[in-house]
Amino acid sequence: MKNHRESFYIVDPRPLLAHYRLALFGGVLALCFSIATASTLMNLTYFSDASDGVSDGVFFLGGGMACVVFGVAQSIVLHGYPQWVWLQVGVFMIYLLLVVPTTIYSPDHALFTFALLSPLLGLLCLNSKRQREMRLKMVEIRHKREAIIATLKKQGRWKWW
Repeated sequence: MKNHRESFYIVDPRPLLAHYRLALFGGVLALCFSIATASTLMNLTYFSDASDGVSDGVFFLGGGMACVVFGVAQSIVLHGYPQWVWLQVGVFMIYLLLVVPTTIYSPDHALFTFALLSPLLGLLCLNSKRQREMRLKMVEIRHKREAIIATLKKQGRWKWW
């Protein structure tokens, strides 16, 4: 009996997800650590005199915006547009640039080290061989998809579904 899922996908995503799991989720995990450590560090340094309501609002808004931007860029990269990885790089660079000036306040060394290493680890994940290989594979899949759509349009069978 024929598997009906094979005809639905251009390329079966299960082996791709299994092969590129660390490339996909390494950056997301590094972003979570970056948000947590940078917000804690900034709460102890920049916003030490601010009220809890103001600092909590700033961190939830900033962390939420970073997650949304990173998630949108990740999904567009997974659709085969590798240039959107620069938006992810920008998110990590912003967190790195927010952490570095806190050295003026002489923060806790362990927290400062983790806050500094988290975005650097995220940038390392984005520049890894596996991540670059995954982006090239997604571009190949996008080209296959566009070729199939062009063929269906020529035949008059393309319906926007």
